[in-house]
Amino acid sequence: MDLWVWFNQVLGAAVYYALVLLIVVPLTLRWRSPYVAASLYIASYVIAQYTSPRLTTFMWWVVPGGNIPFVATVALMDIIVVYWGLTIARQVIIAGFLAQILLYAANIITVHTPPGIPGVESLDPVYSVAGRVAVASPIAYLIAEMVNAQLTWVYRRIWWARTVYSDPIALTVDTLIFIPIAFYGEVPTDTLTDMILGLTALKITLIPLNLLAIYASRKTLEEQLTKSR
Repeated sequence: MDLWVWFNQVLGAAVYYALVLLIVVPLTLRWRSPYVAASLYIASYVIAQYTSPRLTTFMWWVVPGGNIPFVATVALMDIIVVYWGLTIARQVIIAGFLAQILLYAANIITVHTPPGIPGVESLDPVYSVAGRVAVASPIAYLIAEMVNAQLTWVYRRIWWARTVYSDPIALTVDTLIFIPIAFYGEVPTDTLTDMILGLTALKITLIPLNLLAIYASRKTLEEQLTKSR
C-alpha cells in the first residue's frame, strides 16, 4: 500500500503505456496508417483533461490526475513523426488542439443546461474546473507539442535523443503554463506551488518510461513499416 501511495503515478503510467502499445502497434502493423496512433494521441489528451481536476499525490507532492495519459502522448507522437513525417504530425497536433476547444465548448454547454432533476447542480464545479483545464491545456499543448514534433523530426534517427534532450524542457514549460491557468483560485497558493514542483518531478521521473515505450514501439515497427514502403 505504501508503495502505491508514493509511486501510484509511475505504476499507473506503466499500465497505461502497456495498454496503448498493445493497441497501437498491432493495428498500425495491420493497417499501415497513422490513424490508430493519431486517434489514441488525441484521445489521451481529452482523457487527460477530464482526469486532471481529480487531485492525487506523487511522493511528497499533490499533483493533478491527468498526467498518465498526457505523458503517454510522447511515445505516440514519436510513432507519428518517425513513420509518417512532420507534416502529418503537425496536422494531428492541430486536430488535437481543435478537439480540446470542442471539449471546452461542451463543458460550457453542460454547465448551462437546465438540470433534469434536483441536486445534479452539485456536479457543476467538476465541469467548471474541467472547462478551465480545457482552456489551459490547449495553450500549453500547442507550444510544447510543436517544439516536440520538430525535435523528434530532427533527432528521428537517434531514438533516445529527443526524449533525453527536449522532454525535460518541454514538459516543464507545459507545467508552468498549464497549472496556474487551470487551478489558480481553485486551490491554495501553497498547493499550487506544490503542484508545479510535483508535476515537474513526475514528468521527469516518467522520462525513462517514455524511453522504454519509444524503444519498444520502434523495435517492433521499424522493420515491418520500412518493408511496406
